[in-house]
Amino acid sequence: MKVILRFLIALVLAGGLSPVMAQPAAFDKNNQPAIDSWWNIFNDPLLDSLEQVGLQHNLDLQVMVARVDEARARIQVAKSYLYPSVRLTPYVASQSLSPNRPVTLSLEDGQVLDRFSLQTYQVPLDVSYEVDLWQRIRNQVKTSRQVKEATEAELQAAALTVSSEIARHYFLLRSIDSEQNVVLRGIGLRDSTLKIAEARYTAGLVNLMDVQRAETEVASARVQLEDLSRSRREIELSLTVLLGVQPGEVRIAAGSLPDALPAVPAVSASDMVLKRPDLVQSERLVAAANTQVRTNKSALLPRLSLLGSAGLLSRDISPILSTNSGTYLVGASVSVPVFEGFRNKSNIVVAQTQVQSAASTYQQRLLIAEQEVETAASNLEILSRQALVQQQALQSAQKTRRYARELYVKGLTSFLEAIDAERTALELERQAVNLKGQQAIYTVALIKALGGNW
Repeated sequence: MKVILRFLIALVLAGGLSPVMAQPAAFDKNNQPAIDSWWNIFNDPLLDSLEQVGLQHNLDLQVMVARVDEARARIQVAKSYLYPSVRLTPYVASQSLSPNRPVTLSLEDGQVLDRFSLQTYQVPLDVSYEVDLWQRIRNQVKTSRQVKEATEAELQAAALTVSSEIARHYFLLRSIDSEQNVVLRGIGLRDSTLKIAEARYTAGLVNLMDVQRAETEVASARVQLEDLSRSRREIELSLTVLLGVQPGEVRIAAGSLPDALPAVPAVSASDMVLKRPDLVQSERLVAAANTQVRTNKSALLPRLSLLGSAGLLSRDISPILSTNSGTYLVGASVSVPVFEGFRNKSNIVVAQTQVQSAASTYQQRLLIAEQEVETAASNLEILSRQALVQQQALQSAQKTRRYARELYVKGLTSFLEAIDAERTALELERQAVNLKGQQAIYTVALIKALGGNW
């Protein structure tokens, strides 16, 4: 037995086998999805930098990148079955045969061996290869490749979602910034109105109620400003999650909405199918399901395998390297499925239902894609008309505000009428800013619906 143990230890050391603890692979931040930089049409350097940070650090995208790497590795696993399997299988055994064995051994003088010990040392190289008669293995490789392509498209879809969400949050911030500027201007106007009311009260032209109402209007505007600051911070923190950074690490300086938004042309449904990554993903999954049907059908057919083995066999360790210890085996086997509990036919049915499911998912996504394009384009058109009407109403309200203010200074109208005209004008200004912000957000939605490319 000591000889056997030494033989096994020598084989292990010769093979270089040693226990290794697996370590998680570090995420390669340069391995990011390559999507069209559609956000460049807004000509905003800060938005450009935020998008780059998000594509590199977003945790959802890191998960998807790992899934793509896994899908690529599975192709190599499927391809491996196209090649022979070669194994070195050293074998050492010590066997003691019972005296009650059915076959007896006797020496030349006729003496029967009651108990017999047998030592075996064998170093065979086993080779097996399945002949891919019915393209079963090649179809498995094809399925793995189609799944990989679907996973890559899913990564592109996720990247498009992340980039569009970053842009949406960014324009929400800019919309709030613009609205805060309107409220700050309103606070300035109400401060000046308060001073006018105090001066008229000091002159005895109005009672204290005008002063108190003016103070209330100033305080109310400051409350609105604080409410906008709270909403801005919430959106900013949500943006940090999209960027994949710690809350508090990102502070977006105040800015304004772009003066003019880019025009995004509408495209036909056939062009959209080629652009949207989620539709590409669904189409690849349909193709993979169809290929799997062919793979499962091949399980009903015979399999032909070639077998071979060559190596050394000896009853003692010392002569194992001699010529007389050589041995080999060559053969072939055919596996014919006769009855397996209807497993193979059921697998075909499963694959066929997966085709139907994938095809229905594709059709559903196509309908959703068309609806998203139509909704975004329709909303942009309506918002454009609404903005024109809103601008006309704002201009009229600003004229009314200036006129009411002049009348109040001259004592020709009440404070309530003056402050009501001021409040209406400021509210219409805020609505105009909100409309412009919605136009920016729906522009992003239309770009996303078109697949980020046109």
